Amino acid sequence: MESFAAGTTTAAGRLSVAVIGAGVSGLTAAYLLSRSHDVTLFEAEDRLGGHAHTHDVTDPDGRQHAVDSGFIVHNDVTYPWLRKLFGELDVEVRPTEMSMSVRCEGCGLEYAGGCGLRGVFAQPRRLADPRFLRMLWHVRRFHRRASAFLRTTNDENLTTYGEFLERERLDDYFIAHFAVPFVSCVWSAGREATLAYPARYLFRFLDQHGMLRMGGSPRWYTVAGGSRVYVERLARLLTDVRAAHRVTSVTRREDCVQIRDVTGRITAVDGVVIATHADQALGLLADPSDAEVSTLKQFGYSANVTVLHTDSSVLPTARNARASWNYRMASCGRPGQAAVVSYWMNLLQGHQSRQAFLVTLNDRERIEPGTVTLLRRSGRKASSVASPPIAPCMPAPTTAGASTRTAAAPVLRPPSTSERPGERRSPGGRPWDNWCARRRLGHAPAIRTGPACLPAPGLPVAC
Repeated sequence: MESFAAGTTTAAGRLSVAVIGAGVSGLTAAYLLSRSHDVTLFEAEDRLGGHAHTHDVTDPDGRQHAVDSGFIVHNDVTYPWLRKLFGELDVEVRPTEMSMSVRCEGCGLEYAGGCGLRGVFAQPRRLADPRFLRMLWHVRRFHRRASAFLRTTNDENLTTYGEFLERERLDDYFIAHFAVPFVSCVWSAGREATLAYPARYLFRFLDQHGMLRMGGSPRWYTVAGGSRVYVERLARLLTDVRAAHRVTSVTRREDCVQIRDVTGRITAVDGVVIATHADQALGLLADPSDAEVSTLKQFGYSANVTVLHTDSSVLPTARNARASWNYRMASCGRPGQAAVVSYWMNLLQGHQSRQAFLVTLNDRERIEPGTVTLLRRSGRKASSVASPPIAPCMPAPTTAGASTRTAAAPVLRPPSTSERPGERRSPGGRPWDNWCARRRLGHAPAIRTGPACLPAPGLPVAC
């Protein structure tokens, strides 16, 4: 038997809003809207945070460490709203390192960017390897040609990344050991998906983040105590949080929007923010407009298996090639290779332990079962309209990484008599892009973000 809960305008004159999805986008939207609205937050899982997920792991010496397996880093330039949010919540952050390595089991190459020359030449024999030296030389040419491509084309140009590399006559060694890892690691996309990316879209993104020029990288940080710190602080500021209440449908009515959850309860509100993946959002809408269908269907996803573990054999053999991000290739160019990346959390989060804490994507079979703390399957955006999660420094001495986080979806309101369902929508927030630092910072002390003021509700919300 279903029940109905009226949630429209209250006696105090405040409008009511439902937020669906309690990842950082949903939590932030709920926090901002709670200043002027009565907010109900729905979350399908029994915990809040989405990709922001922290685990307590005990090392062999009996010390406990808060290790993140999802959202990990941010910077002081291209995460402006997140930094402001941390300022309001009084969240402590620590400087971190954003280096990246490439390990190819086909030819044995191992090197790292962001660690200086000792990382680039982690295998001293590469000083006399003409193919490797030519690859490093071609990085500058790649930057120049990509920048020129941006200047001389428009958005109608659909040349793919693979076609661009072929047209520029960059050799197979460069493509396999720099060009593909460069993008694959950022987007968690396999080789074929990487080469199929529209080149102009990709280069515009890279250029906006300083990745097609030398230097200029911002400083990167991680949250002291793990990402759950800000998740918990946001949750404490909200009065109506419904965890383990998966929403099954969102229906527009003349005077409200009805939210049905898995318990059968219907909550009526004045508006709703759907802060989920695009395909999930489309599945929730009982009456999607043509525009909503065509837009939300543009997002493609790839499944990634994520493992939190302590098996250091996934790291490069050459110790100087071990980095914060570690990309592994099974061969120099075999088709069908997934993105295999291991994040060394000791470096990223500053865990001081003789045991390595690692988060690995798509390499479950190689990991010793007895070292596994967490195993989960997640979907990440992989199409050309998708945004990557976070990014490392590029695997070369002169490059830097980039990425974005997804913003909350537009607010849906009941349609007026002159509108089609879904056409009256406030603009959603654009993803805020980020790029990466290359400096090795060690275990720096925690610091606090400065005081800041978040934008008023109604402005784009992005973290």
